[in-house]
Amino acid sequence: MLSVIIVAYRPDKVKLRKILKKIGKQTKIIIINNCKEYNLNDIKFSKKTKIIRSKNYGNGAGINLGLKNCKTKLAMYLDIDVEFKNNFIQKFINYSKKVKDFSVLIPNHGNLNSKKKRIEKYEGEASVMLFNIKKFRKTKIFDENYFLYFEELDLFYNCKKMGLKTYFVTHLNIKHLRASSISDNVHKISNLRSWHYMWSMFFYYKKNFSYFMAVKKTFFLIIKDFLMLLIYLIIFNKFKFQNRFYRLFGILSCMLGLKSYLRP
Repeated sequence: MLSVIIVAYRPDKVKLRKILKKIGKQTKIIIINNCKEYNLNDIKFSKKTKIIRSKNYGNGAGINLGLKNCKTKLAMYLDIDVEFKNNFIQKFINYSKKVKDFSVLIPNHGNLNSKKKRIEKYEGEASVMLFNIKKFRKTKIFDENYFLYFEELDLFYNCKKMGLKTYFVTHLNIKHLRASSISDNVHKISNLRSWHYMWSMFFYYKKNFSYFMAVKKTFFLIIKDFLMLLIYLIIFNKFKFQNRFYRLFGILSCMLGLKSYLRP
């Protein structure tokens, strides 16, 4: 009934082992290994685990590949850097049976309190998602122009346009540790993420609204980043200077119509 999809790029193996243990041996797991040079042979996987090696086309593309290989009715995407209780997955599946018309269910990341058990038309982060696969048979779920960030917001916005229902489930909670799953150079990864965050933000508004709206939504961020760049240059703070530089570099790249090309 359920397949769990994990997209991994040079993952922290301690975190990977921990989440595999939480998922359990009875659930089908599809791991998209986005780094062909990174060896996972020292991890003991269950017999129901399928590992697919792939070039690093991005998180959304990795999930699409996982979904393409799903043979179950439901698929759950999990970031490696999430924490949840042992019975979370089973509770999520049980609850999904009560929501007959959903396309995507998103658990509470700790960012919303509500008396309602679910809220329709969610537009926010989603490090865990439960997909009703039959709703998406004729299309790729994620836009693969995004490499990192905003791919889930783009999905939810387009689900709304297509009349597909996404629900935020308020009483099922997880904790997202954010960007803690990669075992690599901290500053390098931070700069990469900054570049992609700004590129993806501009692309999201440009794609779904207009170029003018993208400029309007990001204008003050550009001004702030430019001013902070000058400050960090003056006080010789190398790492913070680099981070602001990559933010500006990312958004400028998208403004010029360049693809999301920067890679680890």
